[in-house]
Amino acid sequence: MVVKILNQEITVKQNPANEHIINSKSKRKYDIIIFGASGYTGKHVVKEMGHLSQTYNLTWAIAGRNTVKLQNILDKLYITLDGYEDKKIDIIYANVYDIKTVMIMAQTTSVVINCTSPYYIYGEVVVKSCVLTSTHYVDVTGEPLFMEKMAYIYNKQAEENNSIIVSALGIESVPADLGVDFLYNHFNGELKNVDMYMKMYLSSFAFSMTGLIHESIWISVILHLATRKQRLYYRNLLNKLMGMTRLKPNFFKILHRQQISMQSNTIDWCLAFPEPDEAVVARSIHHAKTIENLPYNFHVRNYRVMSGLLPAIFAILLFLLLSILAIFEPIRILLIRFPALFSFRIATKTGPGEKFLEKTRMSLSLIGYGKTSVKPFTTNHKEITQKNITPTRKIIVKVEAKHPEYGFSSKAVILGAITILKDQNNIPKGGVLTPAAAFRNTQFVNRLMDNDAAVFKVESDMVIYNNQN
Repeated sequence: MVVKILNQEITVKQNPANEHIINSKSKRKYDIIIFGASGYTGKHVVKEMGHLSQTYNLTWAIAGRNTVKLQNILDKLYITLDGYEDKKIDIIYANVYDIKTVMIMAQTTSVVINCTSPYYIYGEVVVKSCVLTSTHYVDVTGEPLFMEKMAYIYNKQAEENNSIIVSALGIESVPADLGVDFLYNHFNGELKNVDMYMKMYLSSFAFSMTGLIHESIWISVILHLATRKQRLYYRNLLNKLMGMTRLKPNFFKILHRQQISMQSNTIDWCLAFPEPDEAVVARSIHHAKTIENLPYNFHVRNYRVMSGLLPAIFAILLFLLLSILAIFEPIRILLIRFPALFSFRIATKTGPGEKFLEKTRMSLSLIGYGKTSVKPFTTNHKEITQKNITPTRKIIVKVEAKHPEYGFSSKAVILGAITILKDQNNIPKGGVLTPAAAFRNTQFVNRLMDNDAAVFKVESDMVIYNNQN
């Protein structure tokens, strides 16, 4: 194996063809293995797996390269969670710098939950191991380059080996991707376009002494900005391979005001936020049209709700500044090595505390517009006739989640793995898929709601009569 230092990407150079590969799906020892379980995300996933494995009667294990840290994670689980007094969860050694160990791990399980981030650096080894061994794979990444590179390189082989690879099973991009499907299924008419507005907020005042985000998120952002050329390269290759076209940026709505709820007259400042949700949803729509032959003839744009005009302007300036700084390797290295210093302690090694995380909330408003089959109302007004009245439908769907970054994401990725195990007849046989492409015909959304991970609901559904004159 060779480690490529340009952007710190681990590239698998060795050919595992000479290794003994078990690609039979029978006789797997575990239903699910959590890889990278001792990391910040992994610890939250292990905690939720403790509950959900009992609900769904799963066999599972954890894996990574530091077995001492992994044992400490399990010791905490045994102490804090009922039902684990006499249980011993297995620990498996696997190291991304040694693909043989990762493949051996993959051969023992039906699904791997990958928690090793940044995924652009560590993720390909795990995806490749799963594809070669006909093992299913899920993760919570929001890194567009990683997702689209994996789709371009491994989709065909994953289809041939009946290996399901699903990324973005976290706060990015489950609410957006499955929310669009939910809206489409509740739209009475011909849907034309959807605008998504994500709002992050606190349910009550809380202060975090240990930062607002974990440093892994900061590193992923810096790598995202630094790898723009690579992103465009693989996106163009993927678009050509799939025969897919994408929306061009709407510069008039980069910063705009929008009423995102009919239950309030508040008009919020909003920023265009195309990555990663808009890119993921675009792939899902294309899959629905070309593979599933569904009439998905609409477009989707994504925005982030800001707390005011000044924070929005500050966010734009910060984005431009980091985009420039990340280009230069010496500065990029400093930004990655000292995230707490350069983020003014917004991103830290310990991440935000549990009390702060428990008070965080996410609300995603999906506003759909299109034609409706509803007939125009009748009127006696002489100047208005049915011929010059055009009815338009507007529907607002809400997706809401508590503890979105790690509570929701941990449940979502586990329930995604469970859905692969339980709903195999309603999932494509294999391929590198988006959440909606994999789960639109399954019980995934119902499982999210049943396990208090999220709420999907129609907030309002209106028919607007526009007088063409």
